[in-house]
Amino acid sequence: MKTIKLIRHGESVANSEGRWQGSLDSGLSVRGLDQVRRLGERFPSGIPGRVMASDLGRSIETAAALTANLVPDAAWRECDIGAWEGMTTLQIIKDFPREIEAFFAGGDVAPGGGESMSDFNHRIVAAFEDLVDSMHDGDTVHVVSHGWVIRTLLSHVLGPTGQTTSMSISANTAVSVITVAGVEPLQLSTFNDATHLEDSSVSSAQRGKSVTLFRHGETENNRLKRWNGRTDSELSERGREQATAAASGVPAIGQLYSSPLGRARETAEILGEPQGLIPIVDDAFIEMSFGAWESLTSEEARLADPAVYAQIFEHRIDLPFGGDGETFVDASRRMKSAVETVVERAERDIGVVCHAAVIRAYVASMVGLGFSDRTRIEVPRNTSSSSALYADGEPTLTSYNVAPHLER
Repeated sequence: MKTIKLIRHGESVANSEGRWQGSLDSGLSVRGLDQVRRLGERFPSGIPGRVMASDLGRSIETAAALTANLVPDAAWRECDIGAWEGMTTLQIIKDFPREIEAFFAGGDVAPGGGESMSDFNHRIVAAFEDLVDSMHDGDTVHVVSHGWVIRTLLSHVLGPTGQTTSMSISANTAVSVITVAGVEPLQLSTFNDATHLEDSSVSSAQRGKSVTLFRHGETENNRLKRWNGRTDSELSERGREQATAAASGVPAIGQLYSSPLGRARETAEILGEPQGLIPIVDDAFIEMSFGAWESLTSEEARLADPAVYAQIFEHRIDLPFGGDGETFVDASRRMKSAVETVVERAERDIGVVCHAAVIRAYVASMVGLGFSDRTRIEVPRNTSSSSALYADGEPTLTSYNVAPHLER
């Protein structure tokens, strides 16, 4: 497997002033310098292997916090936005009303007479593919670049049905991870991990209520690679250690909900303890039912019902798991309804401790992925967090599968 970690540069002066910034440069702001310092502290021993960066100063200065052996490359620089450079959105709307309307509608425009969107997308995808081709199996490369660059690559990973408009713009110095494994589709492993910053959950410019979904800690069945489903399995000793390590990173929330299954309830109790939160058990957050395949390994499930297994995993048909369980689409709809219900009645941000299958189903639906494309996002890790911001009733994915405590 090859791993590419995408990092957005620290906040620039133009970012802080709300001005559009393309291929011309703007130095890091005071806040940006602090973000870069915190990013460097996240990797106290530096980063082994290659660190690549856009050749623009704000990226080079950010990358310098990670390594002294930087490889700058103009292929990774931000889009050239021509006459829009340094303007605010209101100024662009006033001076270029038709052009910016076409831009926001997704047209193949050249912002400010600069680089067309099609040329920009082609350049970034080509740079990514060249990088992947240069890597060996097991390699990890860090790339420090820009917001539009990262969004373009996220769109490339999610494929033609993916909706990056349902994802927030990567936070300054946030880390997103893409993995490449042979002939398998590209996979988004982590999105927008900015946990090294003081306020990493949601951009201060956004308004709404945030919901953070936590997967429970490792169970004995997880350790044995058996499908838990609705059959309970106790947390392993490692699972309890994971939950304890994750507890310090839980954002300030008003309420904490939990699936009724014991592994989620125990995890929720550990996560809620530092904030004095008593988990509210809600049956709607229970794991997807795997029917007759409950507690089986993948190989045991295949042998138990080869025909159904092949239809689901080889032909990618969304049938009830185990023949009598739940479908992926049904799980995503159930989870979406459950989240919307608790968000609507909440006065503050909330947390939910639940399970891998329903978290991935919920997030996949949010970003436009159906059952056949679900593997374009990784199964969330034990005690990882994924967050969405609800504003005017609509969710925006702000992070996915974030678990820095598992990487220490």
